[in-house]
Amino acid sequence: MLPKPVADDLRQGLTCQAQSYSNATVYFSDIVGFTSLSGASTPHQVVNFLNKLYTQFDEIIDNYDVYKVETIGDAYMVVSGVPKENGTRHVSEIASLALDLVGVCFSFQIPHLPDAKLKIRVGIHSGPVVAGVVGSKMPRYCLFGDTVNTASRMESTSEALKIQCSSSAADQLKQIGGYILTCRGTVDVKGKGAMTTWWLEGKDKADNWNIKPTY
Repeated sequence: MLPKPVADDLRQGLTCQAQSYSNATVYFSDIVGFTSLSGASTPHQVVNFLNKLYTQFDEIIDNYDVYKVETIGDAYMVVSGVPKENGTRHVSEIASLALDLVGVCFSFQIPHLPDAKLKIRVGIHSGPVVAGVVGSKMPRYCLFGDTVNTASRMESTSEALKIQCSSSAADQLKQIGGYILTCRGTVDVKGKGAMTTWWLEGKDKADNWNIKPTY
């Protein structure tokens, strides 16, 4: 999976240089209880389930200015502001997308487990990233930098059916307005130490933005 401009350059034999982006927003999600679910399913059932879910996710992201970086097992990674810069819109694009993808969980039916409830957990973070193509046999467009690591940590310390935002992403959402953010408090994040994080709970159409502190 490569962005079209990058793929066009490679077809022409051009070398794609890594590019730095001063501000982008990265989304990670995974499926809560996926290991147990897989253990109770055949490999074919798991593939069918993930294909159905992520095909639906893929259809939703077409409505946003985002780029799907990759899926690894049950993990889903998306970025906005890369490779096409979009000013300050990257954080709102990812925030609105995250709300839509969590919303899928309430109606999605796992094909072979119709009584099971799908639950994802989501993390988002905004900051600088470097993007570039890695490899020549099966080239991949990859993101690098602390922003990617922090976004991944936001996901791994998140909770079922919740969207955890770093302070960086939350601050930019407040500036844009229209989102409901609740301060989670301080979370011990591996490799980062104590971080203040926020729950993204929805869109606030009545006010520019609304913050509900929990401590």
